[in-house]
Amino acid sequence: MTLLAVWYIAVVVLATIGWRLGLGTTPTPEVIERTTSTKFERRYFFLILAVATVGVGYAYYRITSATSIVDALTTQTGNAFTEALPDSAGIATLRYATILAAPISIYLWRKKVLHLGFMLFAGFLLVANSMVASRLSLLMAVVVYVVIQAVVPRQTESPDRKSVRPWQIITAIAIMFTLLTALNYVRNGNYYRDAGVSNPIAMNLYQSGAYLAVPAQVSMGVSDAVMRGTFDRPGGVVTSAAAALPTFLVPAHEVRAKESLGADSYEFSVSFAPNFTTNSAFADMYADFGAWGWLYTLLLFPLAGYVYGRFQTYGPVVAGSAGVVAYCFAEVWRIQLLTQGITVFLVLLTLVCMFVAARGQFPRKTGEHSFERKCEIN
Repeated sequence: MTLLAVWYIAVVVLATIGWRLGLGTTPTPEVIERTTSTKFERRYFFLILAVATVGVGYAYYRITSATSIVDALTTQTGNAFTEALPDSAGIATLRYATILAAPISIYLWRKKVLHLGFMLFAGFLLVANSMVASRLSLLMAVVVYVVIQAVVPRQTESPDRKSVRPWQIITAIAIMFTLLTALNYVRNGNYYRDAGVSNPIAMNLYQSGAYLAVPAQVSMGVSDAVMRGTFDRPGGVVTSAAAALPTFLVPAHEVRAKESLGADSYEFSVSFAPNFTTNSAFADMYADFGAWGWLYTLLLFPLAGYVYGRFQTYGPVVAGSAGVVAYCFAEVWRIQLLTQGITVFLVLLTLVCMFVAARGQFPRKTGEHSFERKCEIN
């Protein structure tokens, strides 16, 4: 447990340092004014919505070419959706833009600068993507919205803006639980029925329990084994650097296959069902890359903290992408998401859409106006 505690303390300290540095590099007032303007926010949203639409549309085109959506839903074999998509990055990856589009649409609708229809469409795309990506997209979108609301500057809110009421929070939690129950039933219904569980709500509770318990068990077991010297994997100074690289840049043979894991994956320091594949970022980094992998992984957290803090300085809609990083922090006990392609994609999407949405927002230099004025006079 001591080693595990040191690990999480290091994660928190390093991420906090990066976050403070990110907040300290505040853009100029002119940049902040433009990235919080209604024109910028609408353009930024519609760019992300367009990317999400293309991604979801293409994903379901591939799915319908390989399987029947109706049959998959009625037979609770929703995992066939994911299996129908390519493993590598491509057009289908664009569907993850729904994680930003949906919460941003809610914020803009509540701000009364976006029509209800666009918000409903963005929400529909998020649910459609969640059918493919299960809980992650839905939960990450919730964190994105929470971060947006947390950083909304008071001076930008309209006087008649309503605060969040307790009943709204309870309703949101109930809706989330219902959606997660439906998604789990569609994807894992047959598995739980074979195990003797037929109630969809009970299935979701069992799934949630496993979701929380297995990473905790594996983390403590591996920590204890490393401290006792029964699990020794130092790794290499050079080869273990792959732990800090985006997953799509790491050769497949350098990382264990995630389809099925057994007790031998962690030198028999713990036991668990082989269908659990996201067991602990702490344990997985050590099993894949050794002690050097821990070091390289820890170096990612100041960078992630900086990105988190920096995005918060550009106004609410851009701060939504800070929510993506926040979700990565929230999941670090279970899986390392900072290097996953989905995170890299969403950060790059934010930067590109910021640049495109800001084009035309910034006034030209005084000299350029003077030159045009002289031409008009002549």
